[in-house]
Amino acid sequence: MSRRDLIIFISLSFMWSLSFIFYRVGVPEFGSIAFASLRVLFAGATMLVFVLLSPNNRLGIRQNWKLLAIVGLFSTAIPFVLFSFSAQSVNAGVLAVLNASVPMMSGFIASTFFKDKLAKKQIVGLIIGVIGVVILMSENLFGTQASESAGLWPLGYALLGCVGYAVGANLTKNYLQNLSPIPITAGSIIIASLVMLPIGIYEFPYGKTISIKAWLSVICIGVFSTAIALIFMNRLIKNIGPMRATSITLVIPIFAILFGYILLDEALDIFAIVGSIVILIGTYLSLNLSLKGLVKS
Repeated sequence: MSRRDLIIFISLSFMWSLSFIFYRVGVPEFGSIAFASLRVLFAGATMLVFVLLSPNNRLGIRQNWKLLAIVGLFSTAIPFVLFSFSAQSVNAGVLAVLNASVPMMSGFIASTFFKDKLAKKQIVGLIIGVIGVVILMSENLFGTQASESAGLWPLGYALLGCVGYAVGANLTKNYLQNLSPIPITAGSIIIASLVMLPIGIYEFPYGKTISIKAWLSVICIGVFSTAIALIFMNRLIKNIGPMRATSITLVIPIFAILFGYILLDEALDIFAIVGSIVILIGTYLSLNLSLKGLVKS
């Protein structure tokens, strides 16, 4: 991994971690499904600007629209809806741990269906990273909040959403390698937004007063934490592969907890500190980083 890719990786962790703050502000007013739908719609509107301004982007989408439709459904529309259903009864700590299974799923799909073998160091790193996430979220998982999760179906929804992320990342790497990240992101999100449009119309809380903070949160999560972030993600997938790119889900809880501590006055305990250290070690191994190589680059 080059130093440039590492900077993109860290920046993307920052952008996606902010989505936890945006959810905390917007979901109580919009509702989980309406918020997820609006997130995709604002992201689609953002990427439409990129399409209108560039003939090359339009050409890339026209030539690959069928595959982009599949990627959009697996990477955006389906996971967002599944996680929205899951979030109604599963607490955030459990969802964060489930979301951290994406790189393991991505690595399995890559090695099984696309012959992209993983080094032992990377496999060990992924396992260590998942353990770190469990430590990080242990209070939510095994404390009093854990009893709030009811039934296996909501957990299954979240896991299916993770499978969607992993499948979409592998399809992007193996079948859209010659297409630049912007048309990949634009095509997949715009198609996903068309799918989510009727859901958003149906689930919108008509007659309810929505605050400016809630509107800003859904706009920011759509524009920055979805549209712009997915451009970065597709760049990483092309440069370092789907498994290493999706290992970002291991780092996101660290930033989310820090933002919660700074912006929302949430507690920062010993589990958060120890878990963060373990996650960083696991991520370092799973990305197969070399400090000497990064310095030289």
